[in-house]
Amino acid sequence: MKKVMTAAGLFLCLALASAGYTQADRTQQVETLLNVLDSGSSTQRVKTAKVITQAGIEDQALYEKVAALLRDGYAKSIDSDHVDEMSWLCKALSASGDPQYAVLLNEIAQQAPSHKLRHYAKQSIGMIGEYAERTQILKSTETWHADLSIEENRLLNMLNSDKIQLKRDAAKSVVRSINLHNQVYEVVATELLEMSTDVKWRAGKVDTMAWLCKALAASGNSKYKATLKQVESRADNPKLKMHASRALKQIN
Repeated sequence: MKKVMTAAGLFLCLALASAGYTQADRTQQVETLLNVLDSGSSTQRVKTAKVITQAGIEDQALYEKVAALLRDGYAKSIDSDHVDEMSWLCKALSASGDPQYAVLLNEIAQQAPSHKLRHYAKQSIGMIGEYAERTQILKSTETWHADLSIEENRLLNMLNSDKIQLKRDAAKSVVRSINLHNQVYEVVATELLEMSTDVKWRAGKVDTMAWLCKALAASGNSKYKATLKQVESRADNPKLKMHASRALKQIN
């Protein structure tokens, strides 16, 4: 019990810092995630699954544990909390980027008693390849800056990628982080301006730009008012204009 409580206590810290580990230094994080998956708490397992989907972890034991939980649990109940947990575990398994797990996910998509769970299992199959590519982007060190932390370098990798979901996830992390190097906010501003001049529509563009606005607001730096004003004036989408305006008001 003490080990389980310790794992649960460390969970929040590791979740917030998950982007700040090199692959070689993630032993403690993986061990903690494994302990939480064993804790018997559905709420903590869901939180763990969410961390796994974002962390770019490459660890066979971790994904085997996720797979074991799915094999044992996907047909047990149609209770909404249980289905939610199983659905998130499907997403976590797809984050492995390993096509071998498509067999299990396909079994769940065909045989799970919950329509919702079948839907997410099928969706997760299609995300395996995307996650494999995502992990390569997250762990790339080719353009890393020595004066930035690992977390900050990984955020730059995400912001500079051509994957709009990665940009959005990075923006969300920036909003929730503190004491980031100014270079991170500079890249946020650059990406936001570039997207505001791009007339081509891409899925999730407005939502991503809204989060980038929030990320600039989180900087608290008045120099980014000019960027937000440009975005606000260019925006022909009411939602984006609202978020740019709201971000402007949050900067003193």
